[in-house]
Amino acid sequence: MPDDSANRRLKIEAHDASRVEWSIYIPLPRGPSVSEAEVSLRLEFPENVYVPHDGWEQLQILARLSSPDEESPAPEPLTVDGLRRSALGVARRLKLLRESIPRAVLAHSLNPRPIPRSLAKDLARILDEAASALAQGRAALVAPRADDPPELSRERALVDEFLSGQLLELLTIAEDTCGRMLAPAGLSGHVAEKLREAVAGTLAAELLERERRGEMLPDGDDVEALALFLDRAAQLKKHFQEVLFLEPETKMIDEALRNWVGLSGAATAFIVYFGLQALQTSAAAGLGLWTLMTVGAIAYALKDRAKELTRQWLAGKLSHLYANRVLVLREPAKFERSRNVVLRARESMAQARIVCPDPLNPGSGAVQRLVTLEYRQRARVTLLKGSSADAFERLKIVFRYDLAPILTRLDDSAKRVPVPASGGVRFADAPRLYRVPLTLLVETPAGAERREAVIVLNRRGIARIVPESSARPVPAEPELGFDDGAGLLPQT
Repeated sequence: MPDDSANRRLKIEAHDASRVEWSIYIPLPRGPSVSEAEVSLRLEFPENVYVPHDGWEQLQILARLSSPDEESPAPEPLTVDGLRRSALGVARRLKLLRESIPRAVLAHSLNPRPIPRSLAKDLARILDEAASALAQGRAALVAPRADDPPELSRERALVDEFLSGQLLELLTIAEDTCGRMLAPAGLSGHVAEKLREAVAGTLAAELLERERRGEMLPDGDDVEALALFLDRAAQLKKHFQEVLFLEPETKMIDEALRNWVGLSGAATAFIVYFGLQALQTSAAAGLGLWTLMTVGAIAYALKDRAKELTRQWLAGKLSHLYANRVLVLREPAKFERSRNVVLRARESMAQARIVCPDPLNPGSGAVQRLVTLEYRQRARVTLLKGSSADAFERLKIVFRYDLAPILTRLDDSAKRVPVPASGGVRFADAPRLYRVPLTLLVETPAGAERREAVIVLNRRGIARIVPESSARPVPAEPELGFDDGAGLLPQT
């Protein structure tokens, strides 16, 4: 049974060493209605490590249509884009099965008396479903047909290599799980060993199949070959997901209204300058030369100053009342020639210095100085109009924020700390870590979903992301539901 809930969750993770990523799914409307969503992010930095920077330069937004369900039949007549969409449906199923492995382990670890046979049974079921999904995908999408054009035959070969890589990722996680089960502190026994042998057998069979088809194989003795294998996997992922990405357009509000704001500022400056000149002319008969020169200089100086202040004031008001930036997502031209607008969003970002009570003793009067960064997006999603509109149900928006400017100010020194040891005391090197609280809220007319976490940083980048145990989700609509508290993926 497809794990639909796992595909509709709000997710927070570390994308790479410096970028934190959060993603959401918004259901695509059917008919004339629209889907609305509001995304709010708040980061809190200690003032001593904060580096002023342009938040818009550090923010990256990617949007794509969700992968079709694997049960969706391949379109006829089959095209290259249709084949890629169907392959993504199978890959989505394999991804859900891969992500269910750590959740199954977590569910059994919460049991006060873990049962190895029960966990092994769940993992064996996941392996069987993954092998079955790949076999069905190969039968439906990879098997050649007599009337295939050359480009479609080539795409079928890429489909097989892409789906095979997805299975290898799943089996790698399964093997790692079995290794932890056999560890001295973990679950042990004959059941775990048999499961590990089954994983190894499936891995060997798939690698033989890749060799038979002439696909790239990893070489454990060649680091460069391993890097090329990973690069090939990344290229395949981008190749197939390219068919889903929407085309973004962004425009800053002050740039879009620059001419009107400048005109308003010039008009205000003219009024100030003309008024002072009229005052100077009417009173010229009773004023001395130096007084007239002073009034004229003030009028000339205030003209430019009034223009600049008026421009800044109007730009600030527009940004506060409307937004700082407008984001528009359009359907790709290959789907809809008029490039229909799928999403239109208003975005705002603000940085502020705040003072809050010291958490060590809030009642003592001591304070802690922080710098907050708040980002907000208000989005309206309309229906797809292209020929492939019925194949998609959700819109996935991925946000990435680069913390690289902050890392430059972090201390990377390690301090020796005395710790208790058997028979005495030993010393350990303690790394310097910094914690940045993160609050994420996604709201729709039907409800909201809230998640809180702490980003743990060191000089080299993001060490891990830890969920806040005190965070409690408010009621949310089903499309934004969580399953088993898995909103934060395990960090490696």
